[in-house]
Amino acid sequence: MVLSLGVVMAGVFLFVFFVMPRGDEDPEIKVVENADVTVAAFARDAPFEVLAPAGLDADLWKPTSVRVSVPTSDSGREAGVAELSIGYVVDRPSEQRYARYRMSNAPDAVQELLGDRPVTGHTTIAGQRWEERRSDEGYLALTLATAGDAVVIIDDGAGSGGADPADLTTLAASLRPVAVPATAP
Repeated sequence: MVLSLGVVMAGVFLFVFFVMPRGDEDPEIKVVENADVTVAAFARDAPFEVLAPAGLDADLWKPTSVRVSVPTSDSGREAGVAELSIGYVVDRPSEQRYARYRMSNAPDAVQELLGDRPVTGHTTIAGQRWEERRSDEGYLALTLATAGDAVVIIDDGAGSGGADPADLTTLAASLRPVAVPATAP
């Protein structure tokens, strides 16, 4: 019986030693390919002019999630609401941080994403006046009301690992109108 137990324990030890991940390696970042194509498709269907990040350093800013909801989709949202959300990993050799961009024309878009976080200040980025919204824990979100009753929200995810204010400012400064190609009659 002791011999059987020894054989089983040796097998468990070998499994743990050779098969179990150690956790000392950085996980590979899964980048969303062709995020710009998704953004362009969203811009064609959105009922407002879409401002989206452009010109970010691809080695540093890696889009890891893209979600869209357009008025023609069965999104469960109210009629006429369009929303684009892109999550980024800011991938530096010393650390990885998270930043999020969202543009929506939902009347409660800011409330939905940020809760009751009040405006705590203002800043001008690339000639636009942004509202700063800091949580009680110090997490930062930037909001910008645009023409067409839409709002842009850039934030740090309100958790550990969130991007620093300089990264959020860089993301906000990168916003450009998305050109919508003319459709053939």
